[in-house]
Amino acid sequence: MDYYVLLGIKLAVALGLAVILGNGAVVLFNRTPVQWFADDGELPAALRDLGDGGRQRLTSTPWKYIFVALFGLCGLYLGWREPLQYEISVLLMLFPVIEIAVSDAKYNVVPDQFNILLTVAAVGFVGFYDAWWEQLAGAAVGAALILAVYGLGRLLYKKDVIGGADFKYFAAMGLIAGRAGVVCIFVLTELLIALHALILLVRDREALKEHRPMLVYAAAAVVIYFLFLRRALLVLEL
Repeated sequence: MDYYVLLGIKLAVALGLAVILGNGAVVLFNRTPVQWFADDGELPAALRDLGDGGRQRLTSTPWKYIFVALFGLCGLYLGWREPLQYEISVLLMLFPVIEIAVSDAKYNVVPDQFNILLTVAAVGFVGFYDAWWEQLAGAAVGAALILAVYGLGRLLYKKDVIGGADFKYFAAMGLIAGRAGVVCIFVLTELLIALHALILLVRDREALKEHRPMLVYAAAAVVIYFLFLRRALLVLEL
């Protein structure tokens, strides 16, 4: 197929998926059954405060436009640089990543159903690895990284510094990104958390005491990895 025809198809697919996924991210978050957000049977206070008035958890404006722009920019870049299958797989994977990040940021709770959706997205990446076991090994590595952080937190602070949703997220991400990929995403996540903490240390030390949802930083790390760093790892054959 002619290069420019294929490029046009990939860019058109990117824009079409951006509109569908960007709008869908807001719709799904607002229509997710409220009981999915219950943690040990208890709803987050922010959700209880919404009451039964039909108020949106996530307002259409500006978030639909922000998400459409995010998916659009990612899709156009991937359409320019990557094969069509990879472009579609990454965009579909970013959909649950966004849902998880928003849920963690707003309520500090991530419904298991969102992580299940992320796990299902791993199917789109099956053809990108030479070894059939690579994705399974990636899931094991992702889970091991979070278990290590959990154990270190219990040892140093005598409390849980990480939640079950983080464990499920990185296991699912390992299934998608493979061993090297999930390690890269984990390290990027920690670097972004550290960078933000450093900025807060300079600007507002009191803000350091506030909870910082890990999976928001992880979402940024996922975007950086799949758009820019994965290709570099392939060149280095990692």
